[in-house]
Amino acid sequence: MITLNIHVNFIYGWYSLRSIKVFVNDVFHSKIDARGAHSFQIPTNAKKITFTLGVIKPYITTVCISEEHLNSNELFVGLYLHHRGLLLSLYDSLKKDYLRSKVLTKESFNTFFKDIYQQEVIVLADRKMAVLTLILSVLIFVFSIVQQQNDWAPLAFLLSLSTMISTLVHFNDKVIEKLTFKTRVFTAIASFILSALFLENSFLYLRFIIVMFTLTLFMIYLKEVQNREVNV
Repeated sequence: MITLNIHVNFIYGWYSLRSIKVFVNDVFHSKIDARGAHSFQIPTNAKKITFTLGVIKPYITTVCISEEHLNSNELFVGLYLHHRGLLLSLYDSLKKDYLRSKVLTKESFNTFFKDIYQQEVIVLADRKMAVLTLILSVLIFVFSIVQQQNDWAPLAFLLSLSTMISTLVHFNDKVIEKLTFKTRVFTAIASFILSALFLENSFLYLRFIIVMFTLTLFMIYLKEVQNREVNV
């Protein structure tokens, strides 16, 4: 018999009240809680282990057993969720491979709970990006009100207002998850470019000013990402 050691580590404790079914060679073997460490015996002729979470369209992941594991009579497996940040969590959860498995060593098994969700974060040096984003949002906001005769101005108004609110909410953030930071910046850039198209170019090269501010924002973003990445 082979001892199968499983460590279930789901971020934020998601699905912790659910159960995971374990299949050995496609035959149901047992059921475990979707949290913590588990250990039990499986047959020596086992070739693969499949884990499923859920009933309707369950998440499925499979681990293949090698000769090395058979010789050592012990197998360490970590189960986790394919989490890429809160912004993408809903999209990722719609995929069948949201549940992931990983063959571990005995040493990595003991630290699996803190290593698997190690994230890259950006430590911002100052509030340059927030200030620049806020200034540009206010500029677009004002001109979207001034251009009453422009049928597209309301769209620029809504885009600038949403960007302004988002910037104010996160104005004091200094440590940001890299993916979240990237999403915020590119959302703001897309908003500014669309606003430049919606507004009439009627005052001192307005579109040129918006585009130049947007390019400056992008350059600051690149500098922040290159110089201030930290793993946590």
